[in-house]
Amino acid sequence: MDQTSNWIVIGLAGATNSGKTTLARRLMDQFPNAVHMKQDNYFLSDDDPRQIKVENLGHNNWEKLTALDMDRMMEDIYAVLRSPCTSPRLLILDGFLILNEPRIVSLCHAKFYLDVSYDECRRRRLGRSYDPPDVPGYFEQVVWPESREAKQTSIARNPDTVILNGEMEIDNLVSQIVDVIEKN
Repeated sequence: MDQTSNWIVIGLAGATNSGKTTLARRLMDQFPNAVHMKQDNYFLSDDDPRQIKVENLGHNNWEKLTALDMDRMMEDIYAVLRSPCTSPRLLILDGFLILNEPRIVSLCHAKFYLDVSYDECRRRRLGRSYDPPDVPGYFEQVVWPESREAKQTSIARNPDTVILNGEMEIDNLVSQIVDVIEKN
């Protein structure tokens, strides 16, 4: 029997600071045998030649798939899916561009996009520190426009994506996702 058939794979996408990781952690509470993988763990180094510079800001564009080592992430996903699994288990893939990577989308039984308003996204982003830190204007010129483009592309390619309001109470979001998971 194909071991991957015992896995239920969900993709949690959304703009930066939309609540993806918080939601994934809460899902881990509901499904203690689940595996959680974060796309943020696959960023290339700042000096990697594959990085694309935003020339007017003198800063790398961290908001594109080209800023991520998606081949390595796919290897890690396949390693998880090949691991011994005798009963259904949940694999939670969490990332701002998870639904923009066709190889990941093809594995997902359910896809979710957490949407937040500009003001809420900016407020949450300002409350965090990044390495390297955001330069002035990066959110307005890069983060927000790239997140809107990524959302539009992912929804167009994946019309079965469930769009969730990332500003809703977390318990409500968890129950919506659990309902979908339990149907799979």
